Amino acid sequence: MNLNSVERLAEPTLMRDSDGSITISIPMRVRKYSGRQQIVLPRSISFNEFQEKHGLTILQAALARARRWQTMLDSGRFTTVRQLALSEKVDPSYVSRVMNLNLLCPEIVKRILDDDLDTSLSFNDFCIGLPSIWNEQMQRAKIDQVKAQDDLTVALPP
Repeated sequence: MNLNSVERLAEPTLMRDSDGSITISIPMRVRKYSGRQQIVLPRSISFNEFQEKHGLTILQAALARARRWQTMLDSGRFTTVRQLALSEKVDPSYVSRVMNLNLLCPEIVKRILDDDLDTSLSFNDFCIGLPSIWNEQMQRAKIDQVKAQDDLTVALPP
């Protein structure tokens, strides 16, 4: 096949035939780069939208670390935060801040794990000066408490 350039710049379309087959048309360009054919997506489509996330977000990793450290303290492996920090080769104040994540309300933990939080929130929003009352935590996390309660109600079995 001797293909130098193919362009299909029309709008995406979906066609259904009477025999049940479906044809999907996607705008794209096929270009030859260094002897190889490559599909060039339109500028309106970002390649990052199609990639799966690799690795954890900062908050997910910190939450996992907080749970692991809490388990170490609860099991008696370490008796103080200072001993834990020395073992992990981190500052004791960092361990204390991360351990605050163990006090988060379940709805916020769920949203951290689902990566479903407002992107303006940072690690420090949850680790420094965290309110002990869950409703205040929800306000800080910018979560609508009524909607969160509805989500919990829907999730309960009949």
